Amino acid sequence: MTGTGSKDYWNQVAESDPAWHIATKFRSLDSAFYESGEREVEYFLSIAGLSPGSGQSLLEIGCGAGRMTWALASRAGKVIASDVSPEMLKLAKEHLADRKNIEFLELTGDGKIPISDESVDFVFSYITMQHVPAVEAQERYLTESVRVLRPGGRGLIQFRRSGLAPRVLDWVGHFAHALGGRRTLRAEWRGARVSRRRLEELTRNCKVSSFISTGRRHTWLSFEK
Repeated sequence: MTGTGSKDYWNQVAESDPAWHIATKFRSLDSAFYESGEREVEYFLSIAGLSPGSGQSLLEIGCGAGRMTWALASRAGKVIASDVSPEMLKLAKEHLADRKNIEFLELTGDGKIPISDESVDFVFSYITMQHVPAVEAQERYLTESVRVLRPGGRGLIQFRRSGLAPRVLDWVGHFAHALGGRRTLRAEWRGARVSRRRLEELTRNCKVSSFISTGRRHTWLSFEK
C-alpha cells in the first residue's frame, strides 16, 4: 500500500485545521500549541533516558507543523524533520525559519525513509504511527529507523497498544470526534495496530529493546542499535 491516501488526508487538514489534527486539545497554531511541544519533548526524552547533544543528529518521523521540532533542534546538533504531508512541512518551515540546524524531508508514506544507513544518532516519533493506515508501513518505519541509526544509536517511537481495551477506547474517541464533524473514521486517522510481539521481532537484533507505557491506549518502543 502506498501513502497516497495519507498524503492527501494530511495535506487537506494542514490547510483546514492543522492544530486540532496534530494535538486535539488545540484549535490554532499559537504559542500554547508550540509550548506544549517543548514540555512533551522534555518529558518523553526523560522517561526514556535520551539526551541528544549538540554534536549529534536526530530524525523526527511525523513532524507535522513542527510542534516538537523546535525543542528537538534546541538539543541536537541537527534534526531531520520528516512528514508525509508537504503542506504540514510548509507550516513547519514557516514556524522554524530561524532555526538553521533543521533539514526537512517529505516521506512517501509507505514506511521508507530516504536517508543513508547509519547516518543519525536518534530517531523520535510521537503520535504518528497511530495514524499510519497500513501495518506494513508501520513495520517498515521501524526497520528503517533501525537501519538509519548509527551503532549505539537510540530510537523512541510511539505505537498504539494491542488488546481489547485500547481498541474500545480508540473507537469511542473516533466516534465522538466524528459526531463533532471530524473525519476520524477515515483509515488515515484511525491508523493500524502492530502487535507487541511483532515489534519485538523487528527489534530483536538491537542491543536493547523495551516498552514504556504512558497510558491505556499507547506505548513507547525504546531501542538501542
